[in-house]
Amino acid sequence: MRIDDVYIGGIGAFLPPFAERPAGEGGSPLPDGLTGALVAGELPPPEMAVRAARQAFERAGADPSTLDLLFHVSVFHQGPDGWLPQSYIQRELGLDPHAMAVELRQGCNGMFTGLELAISHLRADAARGSALLTAAENFNSALVDRWTAHPGSYLGDSGSAVLLTRRPGFARLRSVATVSVPELEQLHRGDEALFPPGATVGRPLDFGRRAGQFRATAEAANVPALLGKARDELLARVLDESGTELTDVTRVVSVNTARAHAKERLMDPLGLPMSRSAWEFGSRMGHLGAGDQFLTLERMAVAGALGAGDRVLMIGVGPGLSIGAAVVEIVHSPDWA
Repeated sequence: MRIDDVYIGGIGAFLPPFAERPAGEGGSPLPDGLTGALVAGELPPPEMAVRAARQAFERAGADPSTLDLLFHVSVFHQGPDGWLPQSYIQRELGLDPHAMAVELRQGCNGMFTGLELAISHLRADAARGSALLTAAENFNSALVDRWTAHPGSYLGDSGSAVLLTRRPGFARLRSVATVSVPELEQLHRGDEALFPPGATVGRPLDFGRRAGQFRATAEAANVPALLGKARDELLARVLDESGTELTDVTRVVSVNTARAHAKERLMDPLGLPMSRSAWEFGSRMGHLGAGDQFLTLERMAVAGALGAGDRVLMIGVGPGLSIGAAVVEIVHSPDWA
């Protein structure tokens, strides 16, 4: 999707304290130095989303009551079963009750899906001026071991919010797109039965175990080729739509994972050095579900690492399997940086 009329007015972040991985947990330390993750204790994910959203509105100087759309992106449990977290967020923020509020469950790739849907919603009616995307997770649960459940990273807790606006903001979206690779659906399912759902019978979430089960199938041999083809075609598309060359990319923002993973699976195929990645900004947060990319962008902005004219290439991967990407152009350093 080529974009020239939607900006990022503000980004909000709720970052709980950093916790070192307990001794004896998660095996040996990862060789590239991941030592822990953000841990929120018992703070509910929707409350973290609300706090991040308030900061996004404040940074943008925007009135929550004028919002036209809310997407809350989730990965893990958000609260009581059968209850909807977006309604809580809408009430707490004092959003217009006529604004559409929806929860999106698109895994770790959910913010890219949300961007595409939100932009389409804004473009469908000239009277619509802004949309809010939130994401939040708390992985403190007997159903998941944050230190071992996701190979190559530790699971972190956080809240994030991105305010999209038709008015000029500190950054402009230039392109966004997603692609699916359904042939690899079993990679994140393994041999688990579809029913009853694992959480209802107390089965722990363990992506490493599921991936190991998938590796025993004939389809596993196709993973590198299918993933590489989908990734390369998607990145070529968003770069072309945004009028961006790889040499123009200031930073590449991806999933918060092991340094070796970021290098070997993304930066090396792109032919770019790790110095052009944003790995160091995300390495002490953990993998935050769908929040990695925009919280890393927020951390870079706060650190003063982004300037006018910089172009940031974002990419994410989620179960299903889906890949999302976007190009963001920095218009000016935000006042809150």
